[in-house]
Amino acid sequence: MATPQPAAPEQTGRTIAWGWCAVGLLAGEAILLLLSNLGNFIANVAFGSSGAQSADGGIVGVATLLSVIAGGWLAARKAGRFGLYQGCVVAVGFIVWGALYQFLQEAQVVSTSINAGGHRLVDLGPMNMGNLLTGDLLALFGGSVGGLLSGKR
Repeated sequence: MATPQPAAPEQTGRTIAWGWCAVGLLAGEAILLLLSNLGNFIANVAFGSSGAQSADGGIVGVATLLSVIAGGWLAARKAGRFGLYQGCVVAVGFIVWGALYQFLQEAQVVSTSINAGGHRLVDLGPMNMGNLLTGDLLALFGGSVGGLLSGKR
């Protein structure tokens, strides 16, 4: 005698809770601002301004990872479904926001050169693809972990 299988939950067609992902992204960015500034302050106190500059990348990297995890967890927990998807959307938001921020910084350098009467190309330096890829992978890993930690499948 075969045992009856439980019915699969019905799909509503809505997988991503965009509003909660936006809330998770904003909360994660606020946490990133707090953790990175606090970490840099502590490094300045402990090592002085010259020693903190060498630790800056590690501080920002760890702060970013923790912030993306927290934002992904919040989005998934509040959405109540598909935690991994919500976390990945928050991670992609972090990546897009970081790319936009970098673009605006470089546009400001070019604008300053043009306004100062410069007629030569501005050397922005080479793009570091290693840092770009590891930063994006770090964000995607953190968002995935945060979404999975929410317990929402």
